[in-house]
Amino acid sequence: MKYRYSGPLSGVTLDNGQEVMLCPGADVELPPAHDYTQTLLALGHLAVLSAVNTIKAKTQVKGESNGR
Repeated sequence: MKYRYSGPLSGVTLDNGQEVMLCPGADVELPPAHDYTQTLLALGHLAVLSAVNTIKAKTQVKGESNGR
């Protein structure tokens, strides 16, 4: 699953050997059921990418309706 990462610059090697760099503001693909993914979600460092895009779209539409 794709997420937007918002925590500190970091990196992780998952159980399957996959290495993932975690850069603030970057999109990252992580297995949703993995313990590390669940920890980052609980800390608020990950947002599901589709949810991020939905929030952006609503913000843009709201700004346009206000004449911005």
